[in-house]
Order: sequence, then structure tokens, then C-alpha cells
Amino acid sequence: MSTAGVRRWTLVLGVVATVVTGAPGTASARFTASVVAPVSVGTATVAPPTGTSTAGSTSCSLLTTGYTVRVGWTASTTARVTGYRVTETVNGSARPVVTVGGTSTSRAATKAVLSTATHSFSVVAVTDYGWLSVPGTVTYTC
Repeated sequence: MSTAGVRRWTLVLGVVATVVTGAPGTASARFTASVVAPVSVGTATVAPPTGTSTAGSTSCSLLTTGYTVRVGWTASTTARVTGYRVTETVNGSARPVVTVGGTSTSRAATKAVLSTATHSFSVVAVTDYGWLSVPGTVTYTC
């Protein structure tokens, strides 16, 4: 074997010996102390509008064809409420949702003579961070 071959084998054996003897083993740790801290999670809710009513709506009879429905409520007590979403159904048919900044809304409505119309309202408080309250509800029949 030549001198270069001996050098190569010596180098290979040296690298193998270094890797085998110098390679670190797997790391391990054992923890014996523990700490338990009390955990508390709170949830915030948005207070609903209260006192939802149809006071101020037109008095109706079977002969009434045109009338005004007014819905009012007491404001939510939650901070940062920016408005209210009012959902209405008339005889079971949904109307478009209306967003209101104050505490009342009204609209003109019509019905056929000798018939009735039942309006169901749901009023939900909306905060500036997008949370909603449970609805305040009321029904009005003309």
C-alpha cells in the first residue's frame, strides 16, 4: 500500500473514531417541582335592549288599510353599543333588516280591508367591536 493510501485510511479511521466517541447522546431532563396557579376565564355579554314596545303605532280595525308601526325600546346598558338591528316579519314573511342608531323606528304599512297583519320585531344591540346581544322582541297586530 502506498503512503497516500495509508494516510487516507488513517484519516478515515480518525474521523470514525471521533464521531463514535465524540457524538453526544440524547438529551434528557427530569422536573420534580410543579406549580399550580388558579385559572379564571370570564365572559362578557352585551345587555339587550329592554322595554321593547309598539306604543305609538296606529290604532287599527278591520277597516284600516294604511297604518304606521312604531317600535321603541330602552337602550342597552353595555358600553360601546353603536346601534341596533331591527328584524321584522309580517305574517311570517321577513322584511329587510334595518340598522338604527337611536332607540326607535317606524314605518308605514298597508293591509287589505277585513284582514289582519301581524308584525313581529326583534331588536338586537350591536357594539363597535361586533358583538351582539340577545334580542328584545315584541309583536303588533293590525
